[in-house]
Formats: sequence, C-alpha cells, structure tokens
Amino acid sequence: MRLAFSLLALGLAFAGPARADDERVALARDIVNKTVARNLTQAFRQAEEKTLASMSAEQSAKLRPELEKTFAQERDTLVDGLSKEYAQKFDSGELKRLAGIYDDPVYQKFQALNADPTSMVTAITKDAVTKMMNLLSLAALSQQGNGQTPPQGAPAPIPAPAPVPAPAKP
Repeated sequence: MRLAFSLLALGLAFAGPARADDERVALARDIVNKTVARNLTQAFRQAEEKTLASMSAEQSAKLRPELEKTFAQERDTLVDGLSKEYAQKFDSGELKRLAGIYDDPVYQKFQALNADPTSMVTAITKDAVTKMMNLLSLAALSQQGNGQTPPQGAPAPIPAPAPVPAPAKP
C-alpha cells in the first residue's frame, strides 16, 4: 500500500510540471500563430501569387498544391519549434501578458498598417530598405576594385525585395 501511495504521489508530482509546460506551449503557440505564422503566411501568399502569375494556368494549377503543402509543413515545424522555445523562456503569466498585447485592438491596427502592401508605411519602409541595400551593394563593388570607388557607369544597384512584415514585438 505504501508503495502504491508513493508511486501515486510521484506520478502527481511529475504531472503538475507537465501540465504547466503544456499550458505554456499552448499559450506560446497561440502567440506564434497570431504573429510570426500569420505574417509568414501573408508574405508567402504574396510571393506565391507573383511567382505563379508568370506561369501558364496549367503550370500554376499543377504547382500550387505542392507549394502550399510544403509551405504548410514548414510553417507547422516553425510554429512547433518557436512555441516550445517560448514556453521555456516565459512563464504562463508572461505569455498571458504577451497574448493580451497581441489581442489589443490598437496593436492590431498598428500591425495591419505595417502589413498592408498599399500603405504609405510600407512604401517608406521599402524605399529605406532599397537605399540601404543599394548602399551595401555599392560598398561591395568598391571593394572588388582594389578599394577604388566604382565608376559612374557602374551597374544599376540591385533593388531590394518588398519587406516582409516583422514578427510582432510587444
């Protein structure tokens, strides 16, 4: 009888932390789905449409299911990994506070504006990123010419890709 009681107590002791870990992982998963996975999905959909638009309807129809299947698998792997990592780094109270921030309507409005490809915020960001990438390209070109600056007729700088909305930060 004593052995059974000891085993039951030991089992309950291990079950408590496991439930707490499960709760933290679930809270973290909710946050990751609302932020990183959502932004990644939006960016992927935009890139997918641009890529498939250059193909015939037949090619596009054939390729789309495989692209979406592979993307879903990779997104799920990302969500699982990030959820577990955040669950280790934050306690339940902290994760609940983060969830509250992401659920705040003002914060959601802020994020929607940042994610809108037609907003002026996106245009300003894209312009700044393009200039920074061009600056880096010119710096690299100048180093290829033994430290000399490239001539005025240097190749046109590479345009920066459209910015991908960053994961939401509290």
